[in-house]
Amino acid sequence: MAANPTDDALARLKADWPQWQIWVVHRVLGGPLWCAQRWDGTGPVLNTSSPGQLAEALEAEVSR
Repeated sequence: MAANPTDDALARLKADWPQWQIWVVHRVLGGPLWCAQRWDGTGPVLNTSSPGQLAEALEAEVSR
């Protein structure tokens, strides 16, 4: 059984960012919310509306 596109994108993000806990909140209105937080609990919780935006936010956060 093939995974859906959300699962595929989530798996790619998790593989690319192993220092981050990454999850998706499936909202009734507004579509999915893509979230990330460092596993050590430091820094902000990132929330975006797409996996691409989350990857950009992760890049910006680690480059600080």
